[in-house]
Amino acid sequence: MKRLWWFAGFFLLYELTVYLTNDMIMPGMPQVMAEFSGPSRYIGLSLSLYILGGCTLQIILGPLADRMGKRRVMLGGAAFFLLATALVPLAQSATQFLAIRFFQGMGSCFIFIGYAAIHELFDDTRAVKLTTLMGNTTVFAPLIGPVVGSAVIAVLDWRAVFVTAFVLGAIAWLGLARTMPAARPTGAVGAAPVRLLASYRAIFTNRTFMLGILVAGLAITPLTAWIGLSPAILLQHGGASYGTYIAWQCAIFIGFVLSTFAIQRMGGELPLGRLLRQGGLLALAGLGGAGFVASQPQLFIACMFVFSAGFGLFNGALVRIALTATGQSMNLTSAAMSLLYCLYIALGLELYNAVCERFGYALQAYAWCGVPVALAVCAGLFHIARGHDARQRAVLPVAA
Repeated sequence: MKRLWWFAGFFLLYELTVYLTNDMIMPGMPQVMAEFSGPSRYIGLSLSLYILGGCTLQIILGPLADRMGKRRVMLGGAAFFLLATALVPLAQSATQFLAIRFFQGMGSCFIFIGYAAIHELFDDTRAVKLTTLMGNTTVFAPLIGPVVGSAVIAVLDWRAVFVTAFVLGAIAWLGLARTMPAARPTGAVGAAPVRLLASYRAIFTNRTFMLGILVAGLAITPLTAWIGLSPAILLQHGGASYGTYIAWQCAIFIGFVLSTFAIQRMGGELPLGRLLRQGGLLALAGLGGAGFVASQPQLFIACMFVFSAGFGLFNGALVRIALTATGQSMNLTSAAMSLLYCLYIALGLELYNAVCERFGYALQAYAWCGVPVALAVCAGLFHIARGHDARQRAVLPVAA
């Protein structure tokens, strides 16, 4: 068991590095685009391409992990990420920079392998608590990334950001090589294309899974869009300082951290349905409210704080319900989840980018986009919670 916790720790470092690689460079993106004479929309496009790169390999990685084993696939993917990270500083134009960022984003394709291993190795409560804690990497990165990135860029060239990411990724790879369990590959799914297609069909036709991932993708899109567009909104067009930019990031994303820490302190079995409902109401109040108070920055930040807290409350439970609903291989289910998740986020980010570009990257334009998203997310969460509670009530008499 001790080795499993070490594996989880090094996997967490790898995941954090993948996200930090993007978030550390975000405050330097205006500098990158100035050097390469790129337009403002390339700032958001850089993140969109990075995310799209993260959904290119999932369909083949799932059966590959079943056939070859998670350990070999995970280590190979981490090595590919390190190679791409080393190539980014060599870019000579905005087009080359964006292209390499796409391939670098493929490193996130392999994150689901670690999550699949954790869901297989731990029970419901431990898996939700651990994956919720690990989900903090998506928030710690926007908190830590701008601070570290701003400090590096203030002293060195923007390329030093990727050197830092390479060092962290190398440490993570070495740790994974020493601690990741070497589970025997099954070979069953990978050896039978007909069975593989049948498994994916069962996954993609499962209503709980499809709705759960759609809601999860919608829910994280506003936070991802803020990461990708805030440099243009605050730094380029708002004239804010790096200190203001960092303060806004911390104030908005700290809500997620606090809510996930609260989940860690919950004893016994986690009430997944209740987490969905309570988190959904907070998300609706926060993100919906932000759309109406964007002209007052302090109130906007407070509302976004509430939204991120609600997201942290329901995200782990939502992903758990979606992943366990199909009854199929966790490798294949996680692969399908990662594919859809990245597609939804990338599409949503580009819609945000288009609206914000149309209105000159004004804060109000970003905030207005969140109102329909908040309504859809809250409605979806309540529907999923009803279905989950009904299934739980049906199982209890059988178990008794």
